Amino acid sequence: MVAIHSKAQELYVNSEPASIMPARSVLIKQSYTAMTGKESSNNFNTQLEFSLSKKWMSHLGTNFKSWEWYTQYRFYSKDAVYEHLRMALFFRSINASSNAIPTNSILLDGQESVLHGGLIITQLKHKWASSMTIGALVKQEALASNGKGGVQYSFSNGLLMYPKQYTSYGQTNVNLYLELIGQTLFSDKAHYLDVAPAIQFIFNSQSKLNLFYRWPLINESNRLTTRSVGISWDYLFFNAIPKRKKKI
Repeated sequence: MVAIHSKAQELYVNSEPASIMPARSVLIKQSYTAMTGKESSNNFNTQLEFSLSKKWMSHLGTNFKSWEWYTQYRFYSKDAVYEHLRMALFFRSINASSNAIPTNSILLDGQESVLHGGLIITQLKHKWASSMTIGALVKQEALASNGKGGVQYSFSNGLLMYPKQYTSYGQTNVNLYLELIGQTLFSDKAHYLDVAPAIQFIFNSQSKLNLFYRWPLINESNRLTTRSVGISWDYLFFNAIPKRKKKI
């Protein structure tokens, strides 16, 4: 069995690392986010993730107002003892039932329909992991006065705080995170940069509890919500997808 805690500090709360799920596994995730700003919003999201191989993973999610499909392909991996460097390409499609929203930022919490794709680079060294993500964004619907395309980027760091030394798969893990999340639009140069610290608990190498708070360091946009606090829980099923039988 592949244990979660072998790479625990790169299970980021607000971003995806470069292909982390064990092959042929399935994960169920439930999250709740309370967002405030010009408007207030509560977001309940249910997500199903699955990994067909060590290089491919996908997930489907819904907040009951929109649905999302995400897929990722890891094309590079350099592994060593207690460290690795990985690179992956990703594509994301968010389909919302609402009409275009009058904001010069591109919303990624299910409020509008968006296409998103790009590159992830993740490096792990013992108890510390860092990851950079950059990708292009396109609104599927946009008002004439607002931007339709832009760039989304993040820089995520995680540190394994506990245990200091592993003795069994059943030990509880505690990880601390600090993530920077930004966006720049092509048209009117609107941009923002948020900071999102988080704490994560991993139980029995299969279940995770995440808590985070996010607020803007820079906000040169008129997005509807600027601060958020959230909680999520997920459970990983190892070897849930049967192996393909080899043809004789």
